[in-house]
Amino acid sequence: MDPVSQFPLVFHDQQAVVDLDPQALATKLAQHFPVEDFAPRNPLLNPFRHRASTAVAGDLTLTSGYTSPIHGCIGDNPGVGAINICYQGKSSYGVDGNTFHIHAEAPLYFNPGFSYNYTTGHYNGLVLHVDLQRLQDTAAAIGGMGLSGRRFVPDLQRPQVLSMTEDRQSTLLITMRRAFALLDAPELQARGDLAALQIDDLIYRILAMALCPQLDGGQGKGLSRELIFEELLEWIGANLQSPINLTQLEQRSGYSRRNLQLAFSQRFGCGPIQWIRRQRLGLARQHLLNPSPCDSVAGISLKLGFSNLSSFSRDFHNTYGIRPSEMLREGRRLHG
Repeated sequence: MDPVSQFPLVFHDQQAVVDLDPQALATKLAQHFPVEDFAPRNPLLNPFRHRASTAVAGDLTLTSGYTSPIHGCIGDNPGVGAINICYQGKSSYGVDGNTFHIHAEAPLYFNPGFSYNYTTGHYNGLVLHVDLQRLQDTAAAIGGMGLSGRRFVPDLQRPQVLSMTEDRQSTLLITMRRAFALLDAPELQARGDLAALQIDDLIYRILAMALCPQLDGGQGKGLSRELIFEELLEWIGANLQSPINLTQLEQRSGYSRRNLQLAFSQRFGCGPIQWIRRQRLGLARQHLLNPSPCDSVAGISLKLGFSNLSSFSRDFHNTYGIRPSEMLREGRRLHG
């Protein structure tokens, strides 16, 4: 049986364009993204054939296609994420020494603009490219509470494969396939209703939820403000001995600077930097009361991130009503 007949396309199957010349197709593809290599595998055993159709949803262009076995390389594409979804067959992707496989049980490969090699068998799937900044902003909007897209950069700047064996990912992948099916509705297209449905927004939201596991905590209500804040406090506690600034707190939490100030003020009655200083003073007090033989006031203050000894001594005295040198002596007496 002709393998092409086994692979109906995801949408616009009757409007598909057939390419039999791999080099001509490579030239065509290179107009849209950085194709560095594109060639058939075992052309004597598998004559090259590529059959594809295209649909547009807002700013997204989606290509549904069947291809005979091929291999190739896509170059760096900064700011643009590649989404490859397998419907039938299988494909492998190599990036930075790692290999990712997609097939029926693990159908989606996400690449955040990195150069990658690929190899396919007889393959039927769908390809689209997304704006990574828009994807980050979408994740932040779902998270809510003034979050910045920067919180989701770690998830959206690493290659991933999404699996049908994980319940939540499976549900989202099935929902996205239903969204793709809406693109094959000529009656909606003819009346202009397809654009009004904003299917591109739906696709972005599904992708953000599927690629960012932390969005699984809110049951549709976004991330928990309490959870985000507690995670930030835990991180601060683990890093009190290193310099911490507002930019780091913004990046770590995803909060804007204004929302950070508001959150700390509501919880502790002071700003984040003032609160961190209080925590360092408390930790310094513990060190002074439980000194090691070689400890000194200057050494403890420096170890806890206080760059100015006189400022540390003044703040410590104002907070605890005793000079750090006196508390160190008391600590030595208690443990002498």
